[in-house]
Amino acid sequence: MFFILIAFLAPAFGASACITESRLSNNTFKRQTTMIFYVSLMNCLFLPLVFVFGLPTLPTGTALICYLGLALIDVLYLYPFYTALKVIDSSIVAALFSLGQITIPLMSFLFLGEVLSLEQYIGFLVIILASVALSVKGTRIPKLSRAFYYMVLASLLRAGYAVLEKYVLLEDVNWINMVIYPNLISGLIPLLFLFRKKWRKDIVKNFPPYVGRFKIFMVNELVCFLEIVAQVYGMSGLSPVVSSAIGATEPIFLLGFCYIMLKKFHIPLNEKISQQVLMKKLFCFILIILGVILVVDDPMN
Repeated sequence: MFFILIAFLAPAFGASACITESRLSNNTFKRQTTMIFYVSLMNCLFLPLVFVFGLPTLPTGTALICYLGLALIDVLYLYPFYTALKVIDSSIVAALFSLGQITIPLMSFLFLGEVLSLEQYIGFLVIILASVALSVKGTRIPKLSRAFYYMVLASLLRAGYAVLEKYVLLEDVNWINMVIYPNLISGLIPLLFLFRKKWRKDIVKNFPPYVGRFKIFMVNELVCFLEIVAQVYGMSGLSPVVSSAIGATEPIFLLGFCYIMLKKFHIPLNEKISQQVLMKKLFCFILIILGVILVVDDPMN
C-alpha cells in the first residue's frame, strides 16, 4: 500500500509539469527541438537531493546499457509529446499516454514473466478506450485528432520505458541509480542538437527568452525531479502494469489543476472547460479511475 501511495504522487507532479511545459511549448519556443534542449539543461540540477535517501553505486555493464536506452527514450518521446501539446488540450494529451499501455502486458510477460488476470486486462481495456474517446472529435463521424497519432508514438516509447525500467530495477537493485544515471545521460544527449545548423541557430536565438523564463524552467525541473523520484520509488515495489495504471490518473489531476488556475486565477491555458467538454472529460476520467481500480486492486497483486 505504501508503494501505491507514493506512486500516486508521480501523476500529480506530472500534471503540474505538463501544464508548465504546455505553456512553454506554445508560448515560448516554436521548435520542439529547442524546447527539448532547454528543458534538458537542468536535468542534473536537483539530482543531489536524492542523496538524502542513499548513494548511487557503480552499475553493472548490463544496467549501464539499459540506462543509456532509458535516457534515449526519455529524450525521443518529448518530440511527439510537445507536438501534441500544440494541437490539443493538455489533459487529453496526458490521457493519451495510456495508449501505450496496450503493449505493457505483452512486454511484461515476455521480459519479466508477469501474467495478468482477467480483471487487469479488463481494466487496461477500459483505460485505453476512455483515452481514445477523449481524442475523438465530433459525435457523428468519429475522427481522431492529430494529437492521437503523435501520442501513439510517445506512449509506446513510454511503455517501453516502464518495462525496461522495471527490468533494470531487478538487475541493479539500487533505485537511486535509476534516478541518477538516466537523468545524467539524458541531460547530455540534446547537446548533439548543436551540431545541426538549423537547430543550433534557433537554440541560440531563443537563449534570451530562456533566460527570461529561467525561474519557470527551474521550478518545472524541481517538479519533474519529484515526479521521477516518486515514480521510480513506487516502481521499485510495484509491477510495470500497476505503476502504469496509476500513471493513467495524471489527466484527472491535470484537469483539476487547470480548472482552478482558469477559474480562480484566470491564468490562460491550452485547456477547454466548457460545460459540454468538461462533462465528456469527467465521464472518461471516471472510466479511467474504474480501470485503475481493476488493475491495482486485483487479488493477484
